Amino acid sequence: MKLRKADWWFVLFAVAVVVGVSLLPTPKDRNPVIPKNVEHQAVTVEKNCTTCHQPGAAKPLPDRHPRRQDCFRCHAR
Repeated sequence: MKLRKADWWFVLFAVAVVVGVSLLPTPKDRNPVIPKNVEHQAVTVEKNCTTCHQPGAAKPLPDRHPRRQDCFRCHAR
């Protein structure tokens, strides 16, 4: 089987699409990292994040933030 010129263009386009998609930022890349200060380094369990990040606490989460308990999944240490 011999590939035609149109087939090579299709392969080139498909590779370009795959490379382009792989270079897109993931949602995790856009999230802020956990600060490297003493308070945050002491947190080893995600449930402890809500001590400071709940309504009425020192630094409450914004209204648009999802109400989840898996902080380390989105925020890199």
